[in-house]
Amino acid sequence: MHLLLAALAGLVAGAALRPAVVALAIPAADPAAVTCPGCAPPARGATWCRRAVLPAPGGRCPAWLAEVTTAAAFAAVAAGGATGWYGAAQYWIALLGSALLLIDSAVHRLPDALTLPAAVGTLALLTLAASRGEHGSLPRALAVATAAGALFVLFALGGMGLGDAKLAVSLGALLGWHSWQAAILALVLSYLLGAMVAVVLLIRRRHRKSTLAFGPFLIVGTLAAGLLTGG
Repeated sequence: MHLLLAALAGLVAGAALRPAVVALAIPAADPAAVTCPGCAPPARGATWCRRAVLPAPGGRCPAWLAEVTTAAAFAAVAAGGATGWYGAAQYWIALLGSALLLIDSAVHRLPDALTLPAAVGTLALLTLAASRGEHGSLPRALAVATAAGALFVLFALGGMGLGDAKLAVSLGALLGWHSWQAAILALVLSYLLGAMVAVVLLIRRRHRKSTLAFGPFLIVGTLAAGLLTGG
């Protein structure tokens, strides 16, 4: 029953999230979109509608994509069984992570407007969890967040975007609260999933001359690790 309630809450949250996805799913140098041209009269931007990973016929915004993505993320968090302020931190990442997943899939961009609130909100909620004596470790969460951010800054020197480093801070903190093993598992799952998708795209002769956005795999890997390690 709690899975159904979480999914329903995710549908509502996803509906509220859709305008932010449309506005931010644009190349960094372009002006923000105001409305989706597939759902309203033509407006600026709205690249997400044209380049979404699951495009709908006729170039319109994929129906319910934001809502379904957020509902699935919320259900994954609920299945992991986390409660309290730590559970709230997981739902916070599921919410903003759903938007970041869609945006990065569309335009290979993880905007500061979402990655920074994700990091600040996660650290604040984990601090509250520590103050309430919830099971977990805030020092370890901070250590993993620092290590993850530093690791992805090094990756950025090799061509990966700094947005991934900013995202890694919040994801690392969330995983580090649980254990170092959860953080390592999430990283392994992220790379395995990314490698599998890259192979499929190569077989289909797609993305041979472009990079594959890694943010979505980090987010999915984090949710999967939380589910497998029991929150």
